[in-house]
Amino acid sequence: MRAQSIAAARVASLLVAATGLTVLAGWFLASPNLTSFYLRGPTVKTNAAIALICGAIANVILISSSNRTKWMHAGRALAILQMMIGGLTLSEHIAGWDLRIDQLLATEASGAAATASPNRMGPPASIANLLLGLSMLLAESRRRRRRVRAQRLALFTCLLTLLPIMGFAYGYSQLYTIERITGISLANSLALLMLAVAILAGRPERGVFALLTREDEVGTLTRGLLPPALLLPFVMGWMLARAMRAELIDAGFAISTMSLVLIVGLAWLIWRTGRQMSASLDARLDTERALAESERSLRESDRQKTEFLATLSHELRNPMAPIRFALELLDGRADVALRARQTIARQVEHLTRLIDDLLDLTRITRNKLELHARLIELATVLNDAVDATASEIGKAGHQLHVEMPNQPIWLEADPDRVVQMLTNLLNNAARYTDAGGEITVGATVEDGKALIYVRDNGQGIAAEDLGVVFDRFVQVGSARHGGLGIGLALVKGLAELHGGDAEARSEGRGKGAEFRVRLPRANAPAPVKQAAPAVRADSLRILVVDDNADAADMLHILLTSCGHDVLVAHSGEDALQQVAGFVPVAGLLDIGMPGMSGYELAAALRHQPATAGMFLVAITGWGQEEDKHRALAAGFDAHLTKPADPEAILALLAKRFQQPGMHETLA
Repeated sequence: MRAQSIAAARVASLLVAATGLTVLAGWFLASPNLTSFYLRGPTVKTNAAIALICGAIANVILISSSNRTKWMHAGRALAILQMMIGGLTLSEHIAGWDLRIDQLLATEASGAAATASPNRMGPPASIANLLLGLSMLLAESRRRRRRVRAQRLALFTCLLTLLPIMGFAYGYSQLYTIERITGISLANSLALLMLAVAILAGRPERGVFALLTREDEVGTLTRGLLPPALLLPFVMGWMLARAMRAELIDAGFAISTMSLVLIVGLAWLIWRTGRQMSASLDARLDTERALAESERSLRESDRQKTEFLATLSHELRNPMAPIRFALELLDGRADVALRARQTIARQVEHLTRLIDDLLDLTRITRNKLELHARLIELATVLNDAVDATASEIGKAGHQLHVEMPNQPIWLEADPDRVVQMLTNLLNNAARYTDAGGEITVGATVEDGKALIYVRDNGQGIAAEDLGVVFDRFVQVGSARHGGLGIGLALVKGLAELHGGDAEARSEGRGKGAEFRVRLPRANAPAPVKQAAPAVRADSLRILVVDDNADAADMLHILLTSCGHDVLVAHSGEDALQQVAGFVPVAGLLDIGMPGMSGYELAAALRHQPATAGMFLVAITGWGQEEDKHRALAAGFDAHLTKPADPEAILALLAKRFQQPGMHETLA
């Protein structure tokens, strides 16, 4: 906006300079049409035309040049010349002397309209040129007080030139034809007014135009008010003056009408200003409320993050302690070693479940979780969830009641994810129910959908917490009960992915709680014939590659105990050197190895004729969906995430090589 104001000031100044040049041409060519744009009024004098040219060019230079340049000095010199022309002519009017500067360029006969002396501009033009030249000099001062005075001088010049313009418009010649007081031409009045406005507009960083060019609601409001405030009185006065001159109305009627119009106009301006300010205030309050809400949300998120990290640290340390002690006991008595192994297995399973829940919640948030849906019976997954949590619920001394549906309820769903939802709900109920409490899990049909419910008579949920229990990292209530606050969020996310929803109910604290999951039902499957079991094949030659020696050795023990011939290598390079004499049919490869990665090793094996048809399984700590896709693209046939379940590894090999009983050897 300020750049536009400066550009407009340049254009206006150039128009003023063009006006001055046109007038000079009129004097040299003796053309009255060019020396007076209003033939019945005074002419623009030659000195007045020169002053206009000097002032206009000075303003263009001063607003376009940087300080302390030759152009800047030229602009100041022109402003001084304009000021001198106006000042010397004014002194002639005041002192009554003749400095012989009026007819240096062109002569004029005595008796010209509104002219005290031939070719001498009148007092209004003299004062205006003096003030405008001085205004431009003060405007470039480093002192703020002088710059303020420059603005005031330009504004006063605007008022001084508006008076004769109103005289021309209203038809009152006294405002522009009194020789030693008001004599000035219409063209000169308009040019001087335009130059005064250009001086103000060319410096929009201060004064009147600093307000007009603001980009906020204040600038918008000011720009909207200024045109009606200037035009309404002017236009109304012009209409009334014309009517009075035509003797259509008298002075009393004109004054009364003018007063009424001004009252109505000012009231309208005040009302419009108030309305705009009210709208602006409402918008600002809405913005402030939005910012306050955003700040509150950020603080709450930061609090939840801090609390989550503290809880995560606690939850990760919990299983590490028994694992460390169990490792110390493995070298002891057989019964103690057995308990140690069982402890390690339980805690590793807990850690794995914890990490899986975190990854699943991240995948749901990023819309990256893929469901492997198939037709399942709800009672089956319900039993699986009960079996998975029965031990923990029993340790807490709870009584678990299972209410199976009377008729089979079929779902088109991912069975692992449904079990995951149920185990999270059961674990949550066990966590928030005092020892010896009762937990009920069951399923039924409601409104055409499958309804799974988990009820307890535990601590319950306050009414104000019902709306946030499914939020991430939120743990309602004041007491700590373990967990990361992601189980219920995972339940809700998985339910919505299946096209269902999750709901929490409670009559208040101390009155228990009920969690409900609704899932779409599916049609029952048609009966199918059982296929004959496949014949078990011989033992397999399997390549195991992992830079972690302990992980490689455990896989070696697992596979050899199943009767397979296993080659172990701890790097990609080592594997390629040994594989030629071994010729494996399957390979379990780690991905993140130093030197040659698992991806590079898989590609190398695929390029060797002897190993091109190997069944390759990627075993890695990277378990995102994009990691699985990358593994398949690199030549792997399957992808398992560490720590891989031994049953899953054996089942994968059995499925590929038609060995249905192979995975039962661990039992």
